[in-house]
Amino acid sequence: MTLRLARRPWPRNWLSRKPLLERQHDGLEQELEALITAHGAQAPDAGLQRRFLKLVQRLGLHLRLEERWLLTERSLCGGHRLGHQEIKQQVQQALPQCLNDPIRRMQLLMDVQEWFHAHRHGADAIAYARADAQHKQAKSNPQSLQLQQAHR
Repeated sequence: MTLRLARRPWPRNWLSRKPLLERQHDGLEQELEALITAHGAQAPDAGLQRRFLKLVQRLGLHLRLEERWLLTERSLCGGHRLGHQEIKQQVQQALPQCLNDPIRRMQLLMDVQEWFHAHRHGADAIAYARADAQHKQAKSNPQSLQLQQAHR
């Protein structure tokens, strides 16, 4: 997956932030699947380790951005943040053993894929629904919208 630098400013409200987060989710899921498939084929690919490290980096950046934006919407609970911390710790602890061992790397990729799927359709879905509700409530109450904008 190619990293494209945006020439426009970051989205300022939830309705434009949510699709960006969803696209990141889709990209991460696709790359996880592609890496698992490549490892399963046992094809000698010198780029697998590099792709793996890039995926780990992208996952960390996504989780940080998601937390920041959900916090802005007052939709991030402690359990959600804890889930992020746990997967980051799991990956960081396993990383040294996985770098040069494709079997361990594949196992970690499968573990991350399982976590990511459950998290996206569980904690993320709930938090995004809360953010949607916050946005709808603010939209129906203009005074609340002004307070939210002043808070940011």
